[in-house]
Amino acid sequence: MDNDLSLRGKTALVTGSGRNIGRAIVLEFAARGANVVINTRSNADEANAVARQAEALGVGAAVVLGDSGDKATIDRLKLEAERRFGRVDIYVSNAAKRLYKNFFETSDEDWHRHLNQQLSASWYLAKAFVPGMQQARWGRIIHINGPDGYNGGWTRIPHSTAKGALRTLTKSLARGLGEFGITVNDVAPGHIDTMRDPTTHPQMTADVAKRVASELPIRRLPTPEDIAWACAFLCAPRSGAITGSVIHVDGGQHMFG
Repeated sequence: MDNDLSLRGKTALVTGSGRNIGRAIVLEFAARGANVVINTRSNADEANAVARQAEALGVGAAVVLGDSGDKATIDRLKLEAERRFGRVDIYVSNAAKRLYKNFFETSDEDWHRHLNQQLSASWYLAKAFVPGMQQARWGRIIHINGPDGYNGGWTRIPHSTAKGALRTLTKSLARGLGEFGITVNDVAPGHIDTMRDPTTHPQMTADVAKRVASELPIRRLPTPEDIAWACAFLCAPRSGAITGSVIHVDGGQHMFG
């Protein structure tokens, strides 16, 4: 049954994969036999460390630096992935950095930067890699979403707007790509036990995290590895009938009916 979750012979690309959720997804895919393409905006040391960990699991790893909201970065990712591994079978659009500003503080520059980083990046990824998946008649696309896309967020309006639109992009792509053996799904974390930037999450102190964990049905915060497992499940060959869906990996924090 272990072969049901094998990704051997596949190539997976994960944006924002130098740390936290993205790193965990890369290593989960690598452990299941996939070659991996790692992307982070600028921290080469982090990205290269992830690559070494993946290679220690017996797979190939490539690193491409750059902002995934910039189409030129996606073009470089495509060139490097195809040069090293032939094609990309799986991609996870994960890169995101929230701002912490209310509506009155948010500038036009903030608005466009965060829409590009999360929504436009996912569009660029689709335009770059769907044709190859279509030709192969197999592919897996995952967008890392979250509760902001459903609930909104006063202190992160561009982020929340991008996540809401990303949900619609997921469903739209799923409608048209299923006949080619390509699935498109969202994985939605809630509060995660992970490294946080205090400038973007000033409210998430250690005490708040402890209280949130105590209120979850599972009595702990989910980890990046929990998110990675959900991604691996969606990418498995036998998950081909799951598309346009959302897996909430939040410990029961948001129980949408």
